[in-house]
Amino acid sequence: MNKYELGIVDIRNIIATLDKVYAYNFKDYALTFLKRRIERIIEKYNLKDADGFISKITEDVDFFNIFLHEVCVETTEMYRDPSLWRILNDEILIKLFSENTNSKIWFPEVSSGEELFSTAIILKRLNLLDNVRFVVSSISKQNIQNIQEGIFDSKKLEVNESNFKRIFSDSNLSDYYSQQNELAQWDISLIKNTKFIKQNIIFDDYPKGVKLVLFRNQMIYYNQILQEHCIKNIYDCLIPGGYLIIGNNEKIDYWGADKDFAIINKFESIYKKKLS
Repeated sequence: MNKYELGIVDIRNIIATLDKVYAYNFKDYALTFLKRRIERIIEKYNLKDADGFISKITEDVDFFNIFLHEVCVETTEMYRDPSLWRILNDEILIKLFSENTNSKIWFPEVSSGEELFSTAIILKRLNLLDNVRFVVSSISKQNIQNIQEGIFDSKKLEVNESNFKRIFSDSNLSDYYSQQNELAQWDISLIKNTKFIKQNIIFDDYPKGVKLVLFRNQMIYYNQILQEHCIKNIYDCLIPGGYLIIGNNEKIDYWGADKDFAIINKFESIYKKKLS
């Protein structure tokens, strides 16, 4: 059986429907990415074609929530790119959070929680966890619920443990989770100081006074307009001297960006908001 393929008109009709029915405007998502995700959903839920998808999502709000969950890209592993996490452990987190309480870290679009728990574990090891308040955003209620419960697939344990050991040789990742059959659960006390936000697509409801933003490997799914909009909102949320970390294959290149951010580490895509 041939895989169903959406045309440009199909994508435009679907985007228009999502905007009209739910006021979610996906027009500035990367077209190729959105096309692949919707095709996958159509196949997975036996919807046959674009009209079937539009009919289902128009009539069934629960399916719209499923769509929001499915359209998010799941983070694949804990401590992805261990060299970055060594810098966070050895330099950045100590610098930002040693002397202050109630400081904020924002994760603007979290799908499965690996970076949140990775950060929380480092802060706990540094005895800084109580100094920090996490703000976690997602367009998907299901993603938020999954993260709050701390449940994850134990099939990821081998690569997670391997990455952890590349940073910390004196302990085991298993100190921070429990396992039963194919499911595992993080110690959810790690995220006790977390505020969860049902986020809109364009990040207009961003928190204020943030010291660190981890927004890795998300902008590759946006077009230039949405990338620039999100980064400017992140700029506004950060305190002067606050840090922004994006994906290794991403960059901040809008007009005037060099006046807003200094690049601290070009290999790990670490930026710092310039002092006013």
